Amino acid sequence: MLDEAELHGWITKSLRPTLLNKGLKSESRGSFTNAEYTKIYTALRTWHEKTSSTKAQATREVLRNYVLFLANTGVRHGTEALGLRWKNIEWHEQDANRYLVINVDGKTRKRAAVARDRVESYLDRQRKLNPAIRSESFDALLAARSDEHVFTTRLGKVATIFNLNRSFNALLDELGLKVGADGKTRTLYSWRHYYATQDLKRGISTHALSKQMGNSTAMLDKHYSKYSPLLNAELHSGRQVRRNAKQAAQDQGQSVAELAFNMLRGGSLDEAALMAAIGVGRDGYVVTEEIAMLALAAKRDEFIGGETLLRILNG
Repeated sequence: MLDEAELHGWITKSLRPTLLNKGLKSESRGSFTNAEYTKIYTALRTWHEKTSSTKAQATREVLRNYVLFLANTGVRHGTEALGLRWKNIEWHEQDANRYLVINVDGKTRKRAAVARDRVESYLDRQRKLNPAIRSESFDALLAARSDEHVFTTRLGKVATIFNLNRSFNALLDELGLKVGADGKTRTLYSWRHYYATQDLKRGISTHALSKQMGNSTAMLDKHYSKYSPLLNAELHSGRQVRRNAKQAAQDQGQSVAELAFNMLRGGSLDEAALMAAIGVGRDGYVVTEEIAMLALAAKRDEFIGGETLLRILNG
C-alpha cells in the first residue's frame, strides 16, 4: 500500500512511516529454476490473448516485459521498478563497449545497475507500447531523456503493483508454479532472488552483487550462503577441473593423466585436484597402466602421499 502511495506521489519518501517489525525473522524468498523461467516467459508471449478485458490485456503486455526486466537486472519489484522513467536509463561507454545502465532510486540509496545485454530488446518492445512516445528508435528515446514512465501500458497508464501482481499470480496458478519445490510461494519479487542466484552461479562475489542489487553483503551472505554448494555444484564436483584439464591436455598434445601429474609436480595442482582431474571416484573410472605408473612415480618422488596413491590405484 505504501509502495503504491509513493509511486503515485500521494506521499514522499521522507514522510513514509517506518513500520515496526516484531514478527518472524526474514527468510529468503521463493525463486524459479531456469526451466520454470523459460516456461513463464514462453507463456507470457500469448498471455494477453487469453482475456477479453482491454485493461487486462494491456497489463499483461507490460507484464511480459516487466518480468524479463526484473529477472535480468535484479531491480526490486514495486516502487523501484515502476518508478523508473526513460531518463533514468542510459548507455555507459567503456573500453570500446557500451553497457545498458539503470539508474535506480533504491530502498536505501541511489545506485546504477548494469542490465544484461538482452534487456535492450525487452525495453525496446516496451517503448513501442506507450502511445505518448514518438521516438523512432530505442537509442533516440534514451538520448531524448524522456520523463515518461517506462512501464506504461498501451492505454497510457502506468502499470500498477496491484494489477501486475494479480495478473502474474493468475499466470502462476494456470502454470502450476505458484509454490516451488521448497514449499515457498513465488511472487514477482521472486525474480530478484532468481537474479541473485544466477549471478552467484557465475561466480560473482557477494561484494559485487551487493553494489548491483543495493543490498548489504551481510544480507546476501545470510540469505544465499547456504545455497553455495548447490549453486557451484560443478566446481565442487570436480567436473570443471576435469574439463579444463582435458582441454589443456588436447592443446599440448598430452593425455589428461600426464598433464595432471605434470601440473602436480609444477605446483599447479594439489592432490585433491589431481584426483578430480583424472576421475578418481567417478563412475567408470579405470586405473590404466599409464595412471598407475605416473602415480607410483609421483609417490616415489614424494609429490603424493600413501593415502592418495591407494585411492588412485583402488579407484
